[in-house]
Amino acid sequence: MNIKDLELFIAVAKLGSFSKAAKSLDTRRALVSRRIGDMEKQLGAPLFTRTTRVMTLTSAGRQYLVQIEPLVNQFNHASDVFKHRHDEVQGKLRIGLLPFVDKLMDKYIANFIHDYPQVQLEVFVVQGQIQDLKRLDLDCMLNVSDDSKGNLCAKKLMTFERKMYASNLYLEQSSVIETIDDLHYHSLLGYRSAEGVLEDKWIFPHAEISSNHKIICSDYNSLYHFCLGGAGISLLPQIIAAEAVESQQLINVLPELSAGFKDINIIYPTDSCLSAVAKVFVEYMINAVALAE
Repeated sequence: MNIKDLELFIAVAKLGSFSKAAKSLDTRRALVSRRIGDMEKQLGAPLFTRTTRVMTLTSAGRQYLVQIEPLVNQFNHASDVFKHRHDEVQGKLRIGLLPFVDKLMDKYIANFIHDYPQVQLEVFVVQGQIQDLKRLDLDCMLNVSDDSKGNLCAKKLMTFERKMYASNLYLEQSSVIETIDDLHYHSLLGYRSAEGVLEDKWIFPHAEISSNHKIICSDYNSLYHFCLGGAGISLLPQIIAAEAVESQQLINVLPELSAGFKDINIIYPTDSCLSAVAKVFVEYMINAVALAE
């Protein structure tokens, strides 16, 4: 039983015959008769008293009509509002993405544009500085930091774990790694945040290592490619290394060690400063990512 079956039942109840109901819904009389019969079997009670001239509701049918008609009307109203909302949402949207976040969010953003074809999207690759919101006149930014202060809001989209990776090429040419202390004899690739803070220690549960980095990058995409090219060992988000690990281009070094978790947030001005299209985008992203998890 589905919403169409309920609409058939309501039409027959209002019009008093299968033929009139079929005509009003642009369908065949035989289909209406069969679906009503199926409904009666599922419910375990007759809904109509059938005569040669007219069909009238039974006591069970009247009770059922009272219960389901408001629900069907509410459902159809909600569908109309939702469709109307999609048609109305239009305009320009400017968003900022960290270099590696596009790989994580591309399908959600593509689906948003598909669902809201009247929106024109402009994407800026940013380094994560909150000043970029104002400097680039962005509606929102997908960032690793949580800058929910002042007139800014931050909502978590997803969480990623960081672990150590190296390419087969690098590992074949280097000494064996059996413990965290062995990392002192290896080329380590470091990360500097958009605020200029260098991650000079790799901290793990119950262990840490001071890093004398051979290469320092301010974004994970660059670290990933240097790591893939054999430059050394890097701490990378597991989510962007996963495909290379599956194809055995990268190896998870000391897989029992984790450098912890970080959140990817969508950061935007308070609701009073958001455009209508930006509000819809923020809500869409939060819901879409949550449903996918």
